[in-house]
Amino acid sequence: MFKKPPAYQSNATPIRSSARRQLLSAILEQYPCLLAQDETDDDSKKELGKLILPEGVRIATFETSTGLEGTFWLSPNGDPLWMTLGRNSKEYIPTLSLLSLPLPRPPLPVIQIYHPLPPPILTGAPLFIPAVRNIDKPHRLPAVNKNQLVAFVTSPTKDDSVHYIGVGRVAAEGGMKGAWERRVNNLMDGGDREEGKFSDILCIVDDHLWDLGSKPTLSTFTLPPPQNPLAAPPEGFEQTPKSPSPPAIQQLSISAEDGSEASIPVSTSLSASEISSLLSLSLLQALSGLQPSAFPMSASLLYSSHILPSRPAYIPKAERDEVVIGKSDWKKLAKWMKEASKEGIMKIKENKGEVTVVSFDSRHPSLQAHVDYMTIAQEEARASKKAAREAASEQTTNGGKSSNKQSLDIEELWKPAGGAISFWEACGISKSDYHSPPTLKQALDGYITSHNLPDPTNYKFILLDDELGRAVGIKKPEAGAKMARDEILNKLKNGVSWVVSIGGTIKKGALQPITMTVKSRGGRRTVTHVTGLELFNVDIESFAEDMRKRCAGSASIQPREGVSPKLGLQEVLVQGSQQKLITEALLERGVPKRWIKDEGDKKGKK
Repeated sequence: MFKKPPAYQSNATPIRSSARRQLLSAILEQYPCLLAQDETDDDSKKELGKLILPEGVRIATFETSTGLEGTFWLSPNGDPLWMTLGRNSKEYIPTLSLLSLPLPRPPLPVIQIYHPLPPPILTGAPLFIPAVRNIDKPHRLPAVNKNQLVAFVTSPTKDDSVHYIGVGRVAAEGGMKGAWERRVNNLMDGGDREEGKFSDILCIVDDHLWDLGSKPTLSTFTLPPPQNPLAAPPEGFEQTPKSPSPPAIQQLSISAEDGSEASIPVSTSLSASEISSLLSLSLLQALSGLQPSAFPMSASLLYSSHILPSRPAYIPKAERDEVVIGKSDWKKLAKWMKEASKEGIMKIKENKGEVTVVSFDSRHPSLQAHVDYMTIAQEEARASKKAAREAASEQTTNGGKSSNKQSLDIEELWKPAGGAISFWEACGISKSDYHSPPTLKQALDGYITSHNLPDPTNYKFILLDDELGRAVGIKKPEAGAKMARDEILNKLKNGVSWVVSIGGTIKKGALQPITMTVKSRGGRRTVTHVTGLELFNVDIESFAEDMRKRCAGSASIQPREGVSPKLGLQEVLVQGSQQKLITEALLERGVPKRWIKDEGDKKGKK
């Protein structure tokens, strides 16, 4: 509903006291569960009203990005508390900001969903039955009807300690009962998975409605038993008995009154359904990063080299080893690939038990709706780079003068970019990793050899097939078209993205050397400007202090001339012509001599 910002929102204006009282009465009439039977007096209503509709509440109209009109009621500090959807609607919907308040009891039926949350619902996609927790325990599910409002909770610890994450409207035919019965019938017919849309999402944590407010803390509470369960509890199951004055939500529990553990054990490991959902998500992530030209590919290679590295990084590290095909609903890779083929995501071919993925449909709705996320491979790569930077920094800080004399490890790296990505993938080069310069020529030579492209009449020339032609800028090379090997190599070098690794730290673009420029400052006064220190991880403050001691003169720091102040670049100004001493200081800090440039004298005044 709010995956995009509202297309329009009016200024919020305070409402009159009489309008506030009328609104409060309408809300309590719609949600009588907010008040206990013995709390119907005016004082109780007044205290509750101060919480759910405080004095100074303001009203604003809005229109969603899909054109749906509605109304907000906001707290004095701007948190949306209630809303209606549709012109002149009288259905008051609590928001996540309202549910974050210390309410005496839940206003909506509570449904727990699995953690981690399926990423699609965070972008406005509906909630499907496999995401509902306790679907196999109907006594723990509320008997909600179609179109009824529900509140969603989740538990990072996978127990009964939950917190709110959103509000939805049941969309399943027959409500919870219909969805549950369809699941039972499916299992009786031999099916092994629960399917079907269950609810539309009205608001969810981190959507644009949540961003409108102050994002209050979502406190944890114990999952309450449903007031109207889908089925009676099994024999021997104990739950908190109903009382005339039910306790606050934080005290509700499905465990026994004496504090003993509930009779139904709570699993702390991922279920097969959760694992299947995570693997399906990883498949979409992997396919969205592959080019069609990378196929055909064996299913085992797709699984090991692309799907497993594409598992979401939000999976707790202790549970990542569980997210594998053997612990999913499918158990076997071939079965999963066949199911994905039936859904139209990919085409497969099976030969003697080996499954090959022939192609995939990049326009499939599931791939079109997929939203990229941080993967385990990306997280590990980021952690590796961070560790390398910290090690380099520690060596520079603690290594002393002797370690500083070791030359910095400076290496130019590249990775595929632009229109040649499919060519590099055909060469077996990963588009997400950086590679050394020799790899570029080796990959090209390997491709030429494997595709038999050398010109038989002149080995200095290479025949262009469709893939290589596109990589060098020729969309449809004619039959027999050829190009000199050196020219192909130069075009490929110019078409990739270059970076420089300095002591393990990646710097984008071509590396510029540290420059020394001597400038006159009126009369015979000269100053040596030193620029470009930041790129080589040279601490500017300590370098300036070192130059004061070496030169027995002044050395100051100022913003770099001729560049935007927003870049935050600085230069060191050393009194006199000090190129030799500056070069010695830089060499001791590990900067190779070929990356130190003396530009000589330049006339200038300041």
